[in-house]
Amino acid sequence: MPQTKTMTGPLAIIKVQGVAVGKMKSIRCTESVRFGKTVGLGRMAPDEMMPLDWSGTLNCGAFLIDLSVPVIPGAFNRLAQTADQFFDTMLLNSDGVQIDIMRKVYGSTNSQGIILPKFVVLVSIKMAFATRENFDISEGQISGRDIDFEYMTPFLFPI
Repeated sequence: MPQTKTMTGPLAIIKVQGVAVGKMKSIRCTESVRFGKTVGLGRMAPDEMMPLDWSGTLNCGAFLIDLSVPVIPGAFNRLAQTADQFFDTMLLNSDGVQIDIMRKVYGSTNSQGIILPKFVVLVSIKMAFATRENFDISEGQISGRDIDFEYMTPFLFPI
């Protein structure tokens, strides 16, 4: 069965540390490169542009069910009993979290003609560290939570 090229929400599975995360409504990754100009002596126009640094950020949105339950396990842990426990948990997390964005594709068909999907990794984001969390409650809307991350290495698409 042919795969479509368009990725839609019903085809997406988000896994954190290998566990599927439910109630996600969006995820957005942004990668940026900062360039600097190289100018030689006696010249005003730059000779070249050199990459100076790279940054990767991720924002994910989820539906608000319970503020004490983390949207992303390993990010902001609201189950700490004291502020010191909360900060120590953040401070000592040197690995961050791994976020896998998976795509549901055709796997096989059983004897009753039911299609059994399989999941393939579309992109894997390693060493993501939570930097901000917020929530909103609005009249006539489903409440939501957002978490921002910074991650250490660019994501590459598997071949």
